[in-house]
Parts: sequence; C-alpha cells; structure tokens
Amino acid sequence: MMRTRVLRLGSVLALAGGLAIQLSSSPPIASGFDLSQAPAHIRAHISGAADMALGQDQIQSPRPANYFPASDECQSDLGTNIKVNQNCLNISDPDLQGRAQAQNETSIAVDPNNPQHMVASYNDYRRGDGTCGSSYSLDGGRTWNDSTVPNGFTRGGPPFGSFPRQYWQAGGDTSVAFDTKGNAYLSCQGFARGIEVTGQPDLSSAFFLFRSTHSGGASWNFPGRYATFFQDSAGATEVAPGFGHFLEDKALMSVDNHVGSPFQDRIYVTWTEFDNVAGTA
Repeated sequence: MMRTRVLRLGSVLALAGGLAIQLSSSPPIASGFDLSQAPAHIRAHISGAADMALGQDQIQSPRPANYFPASDECQSDLGTNIKVNQNCLNISDPDLQGRAQAQNETSIAVDPNNPQHMVASYNDYRRGDGTCGSSYSLDGGRTWNDSTVPNGFTRGGPPFGSFPRQYWQAGGDTSVAFDTKGNAYLSCQGFARGIEVTGQPDLSSAFFLFRSTHSGGASWNFPGRYATFFQDSAGATEVAPGFGHFLEDKALMSVDNHVGSPFQDRIYVTWTEFDNVAGTA
C-alpha cells in the first residue's frame, strides 16, 4: 500500500509539472461553459444572468491584447500611436454598452514655452454619463496621465436661484489651449437633463473655463468661470425633454498665445445656441 501511494503521488507531481510547462508556453484561451453538459438538477436552478455569462454565446477566442496589457498599467500603444487616456476596460450592463468606456471629440494643445508639455481633453464616459475629461504629458506626448476636472458643481446663486451650488448631471464638448505664461485652459460644457430623463425639471446649460496654473494640466482650478449660461424656467411644460428654451452647445476655445500680440493671452470662446422654441440654431 505504501508503494502504491508513492507511485500515485509521483504521477500527480508529474502532471502538475506538465501543466506548468503548458501554461508558460501557450497564451490563455477564453472558452464558454457548456450548460447543456451540466446535470439537469443544476440547469434547473441556473439564473438567467449565469446562463448568459456561461452559455454558448461566449465563443472561444484569444484575449484581446488591447484590453489585457502585459503589465499592470493601462497604457496600450500601437507603434507611434500613443494612447492618451488611461481608461482600461470597464464592463457595462448589456443595455448600456459602451457608456463606461468611450472617449470622443478630442482636443490637444502644446505649451508654446515648452513643447514637452502637452494637454488633451475629451468627452469622457467612464463615470457612466458624459463629462469633461483631461490628460497631460510632460515628455512630448510619449506618456500620459489623467487629471480630474472639478465640474460636478459650480457656483450657483443668480441666475441659478438662491442656492449656492449649481449641480451638473452631464457635460462634454471640451477644448484646451495654453497662454504665453504656460497656463493651460480648458473649456467644459455642463448641462442638466431634466424631465423625463430625471425627476428634476432643471434644464440649465452652461460653458465654463478652468485654468491649470503652472501644473501642465495636472490639476485645474475650482470652480470654473462661466463663459455663458442659460437657466430654463423651472419645468416649463412647453419645453421638450432634454432641452431648455435654449441649449448652449458645441463650444470651441482658443487663446492668443503670440508674444507681442495686442491681444496677448486673451481667451476666445464660441458656441452654438439652440433655440428649441423657434427650432433654430
């Protein structure tokens, strides 16, 4: 009996060694769990979510290299194409696919005093709804880090009633630029979605400016300074859901960073104002 046990142990050790070699020599493969092969009493109690997660729709395929970087970092470059934002893979519920991943409508600027300093911005959906996202580089764009735009709320009061804070449910439409002193500026839209998307009638929209003072876009001032704003009359019944009487939208910003210009460091912001009542822009 002792000899038999020793032989079995040796077989297990040999098998373990074989597994170790196999794992180190071939990439891991994701494959689905075939529920049809499970016992009937197990299949009878499987949840719908587990059925979807473990069912045949999970086809066998190699892991996408872009979503599984070799290191613990989020950076994933393709040759000379550098990935700016540090978003990896955030999983969304099936009915909200992509709402925690996408970045779009990008803007980028270079510090005229130091081409190694760059700042970028984009519509950022990692928190679920759109907001203003930003990243910065201190080595000419070879590597990037994300920074936080403090746009959850801005100053309230007139014209936003008597409350000291005006909260913004969503945002985007960013632009970035530098002045001649190395300060970076970011234009950010904020808006409230109103009825019927939320239970709040507020349909305000605004554009405000943030400044990164000698930090290259690593941090932004709080609060933002209004470039323009509109507050809808509280829940007016004639206003279509998602719009106020006006919607401030699609802003673009630039800074005159030409040394010696008579308008040196002047900030310019343009935007589109949608008139929902008249149907014009």
